[in-house]
Amino acid sequence: AGDKIAGEKIIKVEAPPIPEHSPPRRVQGRIALVGDAAGYVTKCSGEGIYFAAKSGRMAAEEIVALMKGGSRLPTQAEIEDTYCKKYDGLYGPTYTVLDILQKVFYTNNGAREAFVELCNSKYVQQVTFDSYLYKRVQGNNPLDDIKLLGETIGCMVKGYSTAKPDAEFSNPVESLKRI
Repeated sequence: AGDKIAGEKIIKVEAPPIPEHSPPRRVQGRIALVGDAAGYVTKCSGEGIYFAAKSGRMAAEEIVALMKGGSRLPTQAEIEDTYCKKYDGLYGPTYTVLDILQKVFYTNNGAREAFVELCNSKYVQQVTFDSYLYKRVQGNNPLDDIKLLGETIGCMVKGYSTAKPDAEFSNPVESLKRI
């Protein structure tokens, strides 16, 4: 698309930025953040609907259980030790893998070209589909994973050697405008 829009300018930015990291505190007192507010968005795709619903439900279930039928109020530490730990245990690996993918493949044209080439692999397609469907890192076939590592290195070498250098982009005035 770069060649098609060369020379054009950004008219306006219409969406707020996607939170890329969890805020330092997901629980303050008896207030628990969920969804986008807790940073539960996948950076690569911007998806957050599933994680918003799942984290909201998990927080509610843990807080209700801690209240023991309404006889007590949970503490911040109890909410962190239940809701946050369980959420991180279930979805932490997914965010870690996506963060690594972004750092490796979304940094420049050569890396993006390598990523596109890797996506031709049936194994990559299956792992991607299953991971997206089940919201957890899938695959876990050690032989195929080792083969994928070799393919990744080969694609990175090829991508860096054949891709055009990244074009310089700077439009700070238009990029800062909001509706």
